[in-house]
Amino acid sequence: MLGKYTPTIEDGVPNFDIPGPDSYIVKAGKDSTYFDLGKQWDSIKDKYNLTDNDMFELFNKPVLGDAVAGGKEIRFSHDPTKREYRRSYLFQEWVYLKEKYGYRRIEKEGTMWIAK
Repeated sequence: MLGKYTPTIEDGVPNFDIPGPDSYIVKAGKDSTYFDLGKQWDSIKDKYNLTDNDMFELFNKPVLGDAVAGGKEIRFSHDPTKREYRRSYLFQEWVYLKEKYGYRRIEKEGTMWIAK
C-alpha cells in the first residue's frame, strides 16, 4: 500500500501520532503491507545529512522493487495522478513504477487505486 499519511483530527487539531481513516496505514489494514519510517525519517536524514530525495532513493525505491519482485499488487490509498500530488513523493512513486517496471495505468477499486 502506497499513499499519503493523514493524521487523526481531535477537537479540530491534527494528531500526527494516530493515522487518520484515509491514511495509507489504515487503508492497508491487515491485508496489505506498507513501508513507514514515521518519526525516524527526520532523525535518519539528520544523522546522515540526507535530503528527502536521498531518502526516496535509499528507502522508497528499494521497497517498491521488493514489492514488484514479490508479485504484490500495488495499491494506492490516494490517486497519485491527481494534480495536487504532482510535486509529492506519492507521484514520484507512480512515475518510478511506470518507468522502471512498466506499469501503465491506475484503476480505482472501491476506495483505492490499483497500479496495472
